[in-house]
Amino acid sequence: MKSPLDELLGRTPPDPTNEEAKIPWHDPAFSERMLRVHLSQLNDQASRRFEIVDEQVAWLHDSVLGGKAARVLDLGCGPGFYTSRLAERGHSCLGVDFSPSSIAHAQAEAHEKGLDCRYVQSDVLEFDAGGEPFDLVLILYGELNTFGPTALDRLLATARNALAPGGHVVLEPSREELPRTIGEQPASWNANAEGLFADAPHLVLRETFWFEEKRASVERYFVITEGDEIATYHSTTYAYAEAEIREALQRAGFDVTQQRPCLTGRTTPVDPDLYVLVARAV
Repeated sequence: MKSPLDELLGRTPPDPTNEEAKIPWHDPAFSERMLRVHLSQLNDQASRRFEIVDEQVAWLHDSVLGGKAARVLDLGCGPGFYTSRLAERGHSCLGVDFSPSSIAHAQAEAHEKGLDCRYVQSDVLEFDAGGEPFDLVLILYGELNTFGPTALDRLLATARNALAPGGHVVLEPSREELPRTIGEQPASWNANAEGLFADAPHLVLRETFWFEEKRASVERYFVITEGDEIATYHSTTYAYAEAEIREALQRAGFDVTQQRPCLTGRTTPVDPDLYVLVARAV
């Protein structure tokens, strides 16, 4: 029987396309821990702090939707921070996310506040909006870069199929150099009493890889808990040049109308690793 050290010493480089090893955002216990990270106002690691979200929603309402009531679809909505705020401004919103805890939180808030929001737990690639078309689709916070090229085309097709002609999609992709920067970081470790990977004390070993041929980085985590049990997870981030995203948008039936450095409308970005593209359905 192999010891934990034998398993670590005998490891091989990860496969960026291996779905089985990816972080299980849909797992109930994992998604509950992820929700705690989303709700934290100490950092912007999973979701932005609320004052930033407020500023971004104001820009979406004023500059993209022209201050008029609209139907909004948020693909990868998390706990509903954007949809709930847009609904408070008079919009009708639908949020889709893989995490059951985030969806439950968003639904509870919408019910409590009487907001015109509906939420669906689903893989965004499998989601079919159907029904009345939307005026705006959101794919924010680097979500786009978690999809490889084929899946990216599917994601943008989903957005286009959900929109009325003349509707808009707002993308917030990572800048092209970010995935390589992630993949070339040195290995690291940390010890936690509790955290994203476990509710009990645990050790997290992190190593990173850059795959030039796939233009993707992988962060691999070995999570060691009591009894020397090891769980392995990985997270893949794909690098896309802006021109590649524009070409993918064109294939899906969009015309890019704006490129901005920040979702708030500022000229100095809140997060320099991200930027914004706004495209119109044709």
